[in-house]
Amino acid sequence: MGARTAGTRWAAAAGTAALLLTGCGGGAEDEATALDRAQVASVLPDEDGLAGWDSTEDSSVAPMDDVARRNFCASAGNKGCERSLFLGSASFMREDEQSRARFWMVAYEDEKAAEAAYDVLWKNTARTAGRDDADLGPVGARRDAVGGPIGYDGAYGVTGQIRVGAALLWVSSDARSEKKLDKTLVKDLAALFSDRAQQAQNGEEPSAAL
Repeated sequence: MGARTAGTRWAAAAGTAALLLTGCGGGAEDEATALDRAQVASVLPDEDGLAGWDSTEDSSVAPMDDVARRNFCASAGNKGCERSLFLGSASFMREDEQSRARFWMVAYEDEKAAEAAYDVLWKNTARTAGRDDADLGPVGARRDAVGGPIGYDGAYGVTGQIRVGAALLWVSSDARSEKKLDKTLVKDLAALFSDRAQQAQNGEEPSAAL
């Protein structure tokens, strides 16, 4: 399908900008619990939850071992990865090929560990994701987002980071130009991902869909 092959230069540039966790946050029933590998996999959106989108790579979940920590938390001492358990990611392109989306997340042992990692990892994300203020809407216990150009062909993307309980989420979306970037879609993607993360921590099967 064209989603996997179209816009080679744009897709290659967009791929360098991607980075994930959000939650519906706020209800008294919301839990903050460690997620196991299967639960992390269930949080990642799939084509059923993203109608009109095609997966551009297989979703993946891996233990946060020493190699993953060195790659994901590149600062001295791998700060931000302390007491992390699993790393998951998934990527999509809309069927009209006008937007891309990427989701990734880190599951921690508890809420305290996720909160301690938040500022460290957001500093790393914001340094490379753009300088324009961006808005994810009211998701998660904490959230930040920035936007900026991607590559050299005019593509523009927004990347956000969210804490939902004991997990950190990142969501990114980009389009061929800033004018074509749907900022409402960015908020919808953030809400989708954060809701799924909270559902899993509440002991439910994630069912939130776009």
